[in-house]
Amino acid sequence: MLQFLQIFCTLLSSFLIALAIPNEFLHFGSPLIGLFSLFPFYIALSRSQSLKESFILCFVHGFFTHLFSSFWLGNFAGFAIFTLGASDFGTAFFEGFFALGFYFPVLFESKYAPLSHRSGKNHFSVPFKIFWFASVYTVWEYCKSTGFLAYPWGTISMTAYKWNTLTQIADITGVYGITFLFASFYAVLGEGTLLLSEISNSDSGKSLFSSYTKACLAILVLVFLSVFYGIDRLSQERYPTKIMNTILVQQNRNPNRREEEANILAAQKITQEKIDEITQDDEKLDLIVWSEAVLSKRFPAAETYYNYFPDENPLIKFIKKNHTPFVIGGPVVFNDENHEYGNSALLFDKNGKFHGSYTKMHLVPFAELIPLRQYERVRKIIKSMVGFSYGWTPGKKPVLFEIPLESKIEPEKPFDIISIVPEKDKKKKGEPVKSVLISTPICFDDSAHEVCHALYNAGSEVFVNITNDSWSKTESAEIQHFVVAHYRSIEYRTTTIRSANAGYTCVIDPTGKILADLPLFEEGALSYHVPIYERKLTVYARYGDWLPYTLILLVFTYIFFAVLQKQKEEEVVEEEDENKTI
Repeated sequence: MLQFLQIFCTLLSSFLIALAIPNEFLHFGSPLIGLFSLFPFYIALSRSQSLKESFILCFVHGFFTHLFSSFWLGNFAGFAIFTLGASDFGTAFFEGFFALGFYFPVLFESKYAPLSHRSGKNHFSVPFKIFWFASVYTVWEYCKSTGFLAYPWGTISMTAYKWNTLTQIADITGVYGITFLFASFYAVLGEGTLLLSEISNSDSGKSLFSSYTKACLAILVLVFLSVFYGIDRLSQERYPTKIMNTILVQQNRNPNRREEEANILAAQKITQEKIDEITQDDEKLDLIVWSEAVLSKRFPAAETYYNYFPDENPLIKFIKKNHTPFVIGGPVVFNDENHEYGNSALLFDKNGKFHGSYTKMHLVPFAELIPLRQYERVRKIIKSMVGFSYGWTPGKKPVLFEIPLESKIEPEKPFDIISIVPEKDKKKKGEPVKSVLISTPICFDDSAHEVCHALYNAGSEVFVNITNDSWSKTESAEIQHFVVAHYRSIEYRTTTIRSANAGYTCVIDPTGKILADLPLFEEGALSYHVPIYERKLTVYARYGDWLPYTLILLVFTYIFFAVLQKQKEEEVVEEEDENKTI
């Protein structure tokens, strides 16, 4: 009966997390549900009687959390067997491995610990269990979100989107500070439930209650400080130093080679309508952004091809006619002979000349980045399974695009200047061209901490994300991607703009607030005066994922000393047994 209840609690936890994360019913999720989503899982784990039991619970939790929240991965064309099937089992086994972390304090518990716990002498056992669970769960989400198999979806931080006062701590701790706070709350709630009977039926009830209340107080202090910090960050006045007049195009068409001409013509039509609208107001544009993978021919050789394609309105001539720089998603060639091609953002100047590209650095494992794809036999197997493509080659380094700012729009200043200097005296020859350095994380890149960290520290002043999520066919997938991406704005206190072919196309300010957006799965173009702020190195920008690193260090320090203690106790027991024998 107990095992059935444990499985039920674990499944309930998976369901609650999926309901708290942006989904088809609650498009931006529910932090309130998220606040209680791991409570049943904590109860189930705490009742585990063995490492095997703990592994099964973690496996079930990982499997169904991933399945319930990321079911749309099954729509990834012929790659569903990898994107949903393999990732589901992979996530389950990976969380199952962390069962060792959750169960370790029991596995290597000192034989004197239960006695001291019951007698009320051990005042730290309750706070330790709470801190241990929060730490291991935070480390689990960090490991899940990092490296070759990184997939930062289905995470607790995604449930907190609506509580932007709390999420502001991301510029110090990254998203992992939010995970730690939520996991601590689950543990406090769960431990309090478990202690109810123990406190009432134990001589040490008063001591246990005192220990528990101190743990609660410590968590409340952390939450209070986080909220206070968030209020301070949100109330801070920010004034942009530059304005980039930008058009973001959402053509609402799934890009593929067979329909490339129709896709380009559709994007041109939407773009031209918005340009005509802007020019009526006598405004000048700085940048036009099309989404990921609009073009299918490989650059740089394809530049000549797009001088004449599409026949109705050649792309290069279209760019030149509108006299505005473009960023467009398309492929580049690294090594044709070895089939090395990159999924890239292509930069064209206002005369339609191709100037270079940034290539996506963090590829989707087993869908874009396929191991051993350099071998012909592997490529044939993959192509026979999915019918097209056998992956991309990742970019090797950050690339920034410098965009001249030619529009006359000036940012609002917190002061006024009344001048009697003639305009002709203000304009001096040889003045530097006003420009902005943009970075273009592509699709999954904006979820990869290491990619955005490298781009920002290279000098990026604004993140310009281009994305193709239309294949998901679900609104939850579009919003989930946005929620993951919006944390980058908070972490680096910078503006993020997203051009997605079906959504979520939007402009995000340095607090994570949406300044402007387009409806999902509708074609359109978003024109916006994008504010660009002075670059400032936040704690997170400077030190990166210091919080999970610190927790990993503390966890392994405890493991080291727990193992030593266990060995000493075993030696003492052996000596006692020898003495009895003698």
